Amino acid sequence: MSEIKKIMQQPLFKITSLNSVHILLKLVFGFITSKALAIFVGANGMAYVGNFRAFLNVVENFSLLGIQNAIVKYVAEYQHDKLKLKSVLATFGLLLLTSSIVISLVLIFGANYLSKEIFHHSEIYSFVFYILAIVFPLYVFSTFCISVVNGFQEYKKVIYIQIISSSIALLFSVFLIYYYNTFGALISLVLAPVFVFFVSLFYLRNVISFSDVFSFQSFDFLVVKNLSEYVLMALVSGVIGSFVLLEIRTDVIEITGLKNAGIYEGLQRISSYYLLFISSIMAIYFYPKLAEPNSNTKAIILNYLKTIIPVFAIGLAVIYFLRKFIIQVLFSTEFETMETLFLWQLVGDLLKAISLIFGTILIATKQTKAFIITEIVSLFIMYFSTNWMLHAIGIDGIVIAHTFTYFMYLLILVIYFRKLFFLKNE
Repeated sequence: MSEIKKIMQQPLFKITSLNSVHILLKLVFGFITSKALAIFVGANGMAYVGNFRAFLNVVENFSLLGIQNAIVKYVAEYQHDKLKLKSVLATFGLLLLTSSIVISLVLIFGANYLSKEIFHHSEIYSFVFYILAIVFPLYVFSTFCISVVNGFQEYKKVIYIQIISSSIALLFSVFLIYYYNTFGALISLVLAPVFVFFVSLFYLRNVISFSDVFSFQSFDFLVVKNLSEYVLMALVSGVIGSFVLLEIRTDVIEITGLKNAGIYEGLQRISSYYLLFISSIMAIYFYPKLAEPNSNTKAIILNYLKTIIPVFAIGLAVIYFLRKFIIQVLFSTEFETMETLFLWQLVGDLLKAISLIFGTILIATKQTKAFIITEIVSLFIMYFSTNWMLHAIGIDGIVIAHTFTYFMYLLILVIYFRKLFFLKNE
């Protein structure tokens, strides 16, 4: 009993417990949204939603350019130095304002072209891009605000922000999908980060001010110079990676058809729900720990592999045995063929979860060269293995390629970090 009590008193356990509540709510919210999409939009509409989500990742990552990771690191480092903190916030704030305005202008002038490219030669959704252009600065600054809170290591506040904003977004999503079908689903994707911005702004109201964020006098070119590693890593992982995923979705539509693309999108929605457990824990707990000077990297890795991965693996096993029930509850009979895709998707996601800690180390410790090489290799493997497998065996090929990609990626990272594993604790 004393050992159990000791574990429950650990910060990681407390954060994980609260985060689990958040994940549970996200699962419930995801169930409601997925069911609404299945009923009112169908597989074809869900394929469009998937493509638009991939496009949003491209433009968001391009506008952020890895700054969100730098914000967490520098806020954590200078949180007790008000002058340096103000300089960091102003520099990041002005950079993001500039990039978001540029992206907004591109969205306005390229709306018709983007609509045709993203929505399979259809211009009827051009208006979605105009709305996105208007709210895009808020879209970008939602990430800025969350990163600032995370940098202060206010783990509970980060989770509360996500819970509240997700609740609001759910209500709007269901309303928009019910009344406006596919168009409403696309608009709900645009508005969700806006709610994050306003909720996180409420939590930060007594911590930072607009004058801190948009102060030209506090802008520091030295901070910009130090961002080069983050920008390079973001270009590879965020922009190029998101673009590759968008191209893969396009290939799925062209090779297997719009319906299969919608079924694949449904599977990716399920995957994103349980991977949220891993990514959120990584972002709010492990990344700040790894970014700290003189952090015990080996101990952090072992902690992650011993405490998080076993629970995650058990959860994946449960999902596999309940896959028929999950499809029936979350979707409709139109999505029944998704069942054959589960096994390889789950195995690939387990490998992805294990490899995530190693990739995070590369980002947190600014090992730029190693990060870029491993990412480019993994993206190369992902795209060409997926394209080949789709042509060879159809829609099943994409999940087999998914597992193969992350097996190779994890193998490369383990080889790279092999010396760390064989270091003896002093």
